[in-house]
Amino acid sequence: MRKISADILFPVTSNPIENGVLVLNNNGTIIDVLQGAEADRLDEVEKFSGVLCPGFVNTHCHLELSHLKGKIKQGTSLPVFIEELQQIRKADEQTLAEAISEAESEMRQNGIVAVADIANGSSSFFQKSKQNLYYHTFMEVFGFNENQCHEIYEKAEALCKQYGCEVNKQVSITPHAPYSVSLALLQKIVNQNLIFSIHNQESEEENKMFIEGEGLLIKMLKKFGIKTEEWNIPQQHSLPYLLEHIKKQSNILLVHNTFTSANDIEAAMQSKANIYWCFCPNANLYIEKVLPDIPAFVMHNCKITLGTDSLASNHHLSILEEIKTIKNYFPSVSYQEMLKWGTINGAEFLGIQKRAGSLEKGKKPGVLLIDHAFTKVRKIADAII
Repeated sequence: MRKISADILFPVTSNPIENGVLVLNNNGTIIDVLQGAEADRLDEVEKFSGVLCPGFVNTHCHLELSHLKGKIKQGTSLPVFIEELQQIRKADEQTLAEAISEAESEMRQNGIVAVADIANGSSSFFQKSKQNLYYHTFMEVFGFNENQCHEIYEKAEALCKQYGCEVNKQVSITPHAPYSVSLALLQKIVNQNLIFSIHNQESEEENKMFIEGEGLLIKMLKKFGIKTEEWNIPQQHSLPYLLEHIKKQSNILLVHNTFTSANDIEAAMQSKANIYWCFCPNANLYIEKVLPDIPAFVMHNCKITLGTDSLASNHHLSILEEIKTIKNYFPSVSYQEMLKWGTINGAEFLGIQKRAGSLEKGKKPGVLLIDHAFTKVRKIADAII
């Protein structure tokens, strides 16, 4: 049994507790959260300076791209980034495996206990089979032309079956972005009635494409040999278009939201879809040098989560680094609020809120210690999810 205390204990689902004490059994399960006189009476308490919180949940990552750290120029725009990525992403199995292993180690070091990871192939399966972290793998598909829908979906299903055999963990098919999947493919994925994740309005070019049917994304698709001539231009932002085609009960994660307008947010809130909004600010700065209007999402009471994106577009895989960036650009957003984004909200999206995301009795969420200045994080207890 361990008794752990710090200046501030932040359960996340309840108010912070000064000098609170966590009582953990030998397998890391929280058996009590104490404060006041009850906490004061305890002996053999491990006391720390800083803030105790649950392990972080990273709701957007691309482990497969870990070998590309520092290889793509910053600030070039999303279409240019994607083109460069496609040109250099291939690598031998050993290079991929080593980079993926190192990336996972970095996440663990930085207090991440659960990950929503995007996959396009099987290169991350072996590392995930070690079960060092909780993973939900989103098998991502691309396919702009309607006639390719069945073939693309079947390939993704085959990868999901392979994943189930090798890893035996959570997996579902997910669309890359509104601009890169046909309506038929999107609807086929939505009909799974499983949670899914989709890149949303990461570039202004996405809205331009959906309103005008032209721009850098259309040019990029044509460079990849994709026929766009028969596409019916929606003549609206991409998010309202997406909302028209998702079920009300869909559990959907919108990732990036860099160029999501107030009208788009309001349309999403009125849609009654179960929407979570994932921010990856360091990746936004890396690719587009622009951040979402995060206070606008806070004002609309959006369910926000945090992600790191990949090492192809980030220098770190750290939720604390994402929090620091948001605080730097938007000082009005509180650390207390952002800790919720990086823990319980992500856990709820992944459906693991009964096991992770907060410091509550019966959970094994992992315990982190963050210094008072929110500059560094240290793992105090492991998660078992």
